[in-house]
Amino acid sequence: MRHYEFLDPNDRSPNSPIDIAKKTRILALWNQNHPDEKMQNVTEKVKEWFVDESKKLGWSEVTFAGNECILKKNF
Repeated sequence: MRHYEFLDPNDRSPNSPIDIAKKTRILALWNQNHPDEKMQNVTEKVKEWFVDESKKLGWSEVTFAGNECILKKNF
């Protein structure tokens, strides 16, 4: 199985401050970190966890648009 990692806010620049996490990555990260609670859909529980983890990593703004997440690093 492929190992997924969170997108790194330090890979962003003032000219390109945004990245998008696709549904596939979000669910893969959830399932890697919660092996006893596999998810097939991006639920509110998954969204809350993903937002919290992303902010811990240094993303300034974390906003869901459907099943994808827009991550922004403020400079």
